[in-house]
Amino acid sequence: MDLYYADGNRKIGPIGKAELQALIKTQKVNAKTLIWQAGMTDWVELGNFVRSRSSGGAKVKPSDPLARQSVCSECGKRFAEDEMIRFMDSWVCASCKPIFVQKIKEGVSVAAAMEYAGFWLRFGALFIDGIIMWFISMLIFMPMGFITAAFTDQTAVMVITPLITTLFQLAIPAAYDIWFVGKYAATPGKMACKIKIVTADGGRVSYARACGRHFAKWISWMILLIGYIMAAFDDQKRTLHDRICETRVIRN
Repeated sequence: MDLYYADGNRKIGPIGKAELQALIKTQKVNAKTLIWQAGMTDWVELGNFVRSRSSGGAKVKPSDPLARQSVCSECGKRFAEDEMIRFMDSWVCASCKPIFVQKIKEGVSVAAAMEYAGFWLRFGALFIDGIIMWFISMLIFMPMGFITAAFTDQTAVMVITPLITTLFQLAIPAAYDIWFVGKYAATPGKMACKIKIVTADGGRVSYARACGRHFAKWISWMILLIGYIMAAFDDQKRTLHDRICETRVIRN
């Protein structure tokens, strides 16, 4: 049989009939996968190829070359561009077209296929933000420490200072996170790593959603950081707070 199949822009093969059947069973190839064998003038979809063989070798319409494929912004699968529609920078397959058109009619933001930020890239952004927050905390809490030391003999100061410190410890990270995400879609750490936070459809995150996302992080922290670790195993690199607030972190 000696078939070759396309995996992205790679040509893989040759493979025999048994290998092809195994790939179909494991869903590594499907009816839309482009294949080629010696004697063919162009790549064709596997589904068309099988139908052609079943009908006694009837001529099939070849699919576009590999360079003419694009990723559907809705389902994330690759298709030949002549089987898709294009809207601004987005390509949409025939199956997703009705949903995509409905989104446009409803005024929902539509975006090109997202490139999700990986676990370590997000960890790097979190580390940078942590350093920035440490410096901010030092600028605020060091003077408070000197003031407290100067009035250790006053009970009121000793009672009020811990309360003020706790309030600042909660308020400063919240203000930092909510303001930057609501205004720029990214904290300074994320900006440095060239990633940003968007809604599930690629739209901008509101201040209200940014606020909800910040406090949803508390849940991710309280369950032994499992909420953060989830990003390493999720197909869209989502943490628990991303799932709760319907957000995604993507490369900018």
